[in-house]
Amino acid sequence: MIIFIYGTTAEAIKIAPVARRLEARGIPYESWVTFQHTDALRAILPELGLQEPTRMIANGRGGKPLKSSADVLAWLTSIAGWIRKNIRNVRGSLPSKTVVVVHGDTLTTVIGAYIAKKLKVPSAHIEAGLRSGNWRHPFPEELDRRIAGKLAAIHYAPSAEAATNLAAKHDVVFTNGNTVIDAVLDQGGDALLDQAPFGLVLLHRFEFVSNPQLVEETMRTLVEKSPVPLRLIVDAYSEHGMTGALAKHVGDKLQPQPKLRHQEFVGLLKTTEFIVTDSGGIQAEAALLGIPTLVHRKTTEQREGIGENIVLSNWSQTTLANFLQDYELYRLSARKPSRSPSDIIVEDLLARGYGS
Repeated sequence: MIIFIYGTTAEAIKIAPVARRLEARGIPYESWVTFQHTDALRAILPELGLQEPTRMIANGRGGKPLKSSADVLAWLTSIAGWIRKNIRNVRGSLPSKTVVVVHGDTLTTVIGAYIAKKLKVPSAHIEAGLRSGNWRHPFPEELDRRIAGKLAAIHYAPSAEAATNLAAKHDVVFTNGNTVIDAVLDQGGDALLDQAPFGLVLLHRFEFVSNPQLVEETMRTLVEKSPVPLRLIVDAYSEHGMTGALAKHVGDKLQPQPKLRHQEFVGLLKTTEFIVTDSGGIQAEAALLGIPTLVHRKTTEQREGIGENIVLSNWSQTTLANFLQDYELYRLSARKPSRSPSDIIVEDLLARGYGS
């Protein structure tokens, strides 16, 4: 049996291509969900072709999104209660050939790998081996990756560098890229026609939105230096950290808009003049599409596109301003990988006997 454990929209987007390929082959799987994201995750599941959750491990904080440390603590407490109450009975119901598949660098990634350990089954980590080399940046994602790497038995590494980081591990499988590549190629999402030029901004990581001075400086630089209007994607998890800066800087140059359906978002990606983001997933998508992109972080665990169409800001406002003025220098043609990362993962899981 193959069990996916996930809890955020980003995880769902990147797991979905694997799940869809299993379903196309008639291979059953289960989805166990923590709802680290709540309404946004529920809304995206049908769009991605993911089945309704088989088990609900947690439901945010009382069904609400996690917006504060207190919310996260309450959510973790509810997960601990679920484990204490259910793990023994669930363990007894599983087939002998069972694997738990987790993705990326969220708290749910660690929780899923830990649940696999309690169930006494192996866990497989998609997007394994990525390292920034600094546990403080990004925080807590870098710690999540390292912990998941210690708990997982199978490591699906998206790059040669990631595989090298896991050289001491057994069962490291190079996947020829990130599954988000398949998420973009599978979903399509045509470029939007008749659109006036615009830049796309998505900044949501905890280390960014929890730094009011950085948020203020970044919003000011964006508004003052961008040569085109900006669309700022704001969701329930980033909005609270940007309230003050948005109130000050929203206007004709900067317009916030709610999170979009994934296909609509891919359409925006294909239409935008440039991207400013702190998302590793969008970094991989932008590298695939050749879009000029600034990754607004101190460091990144992924090398896709860096030094080509992607600039790492190191949180420098000067670097951000220069990119906004010269973004066209970084535009490249779109490229398609020689092999599908999701196909490689599915073939490996089936070869290990987990498809029955």
